[in-house]
Amino acid sequence: MKTDVTVKVANGLATYRIQMDRPGIYSARLQSFEGKPQSKPAESITLVRGVRSWTGSTDDSELLNALGQFVETDF
Repeated sequence: MKTDVTVKVANGLATYRIQMDRPGIYSARLQSFEGKPQSKPAESITLVRGVRSWTGSTDDSELLNALGQFVETDF
């Protein structure tokens, strides 16, 4: 199953397509970005469900938590 989510990032909005790779591990691919080009987020992110938070392949913890929150509530 794949689903799209739009999240607020630094200076714009990013739409990611999320899919489950295996339990607790998800991949997110950037579909579109509306904002300043220098603020464009990562094209591809691996999300890993931790005990109390989400970790992943980017240092942007706000983006990881926004995507993770979506997975927890709507995926």
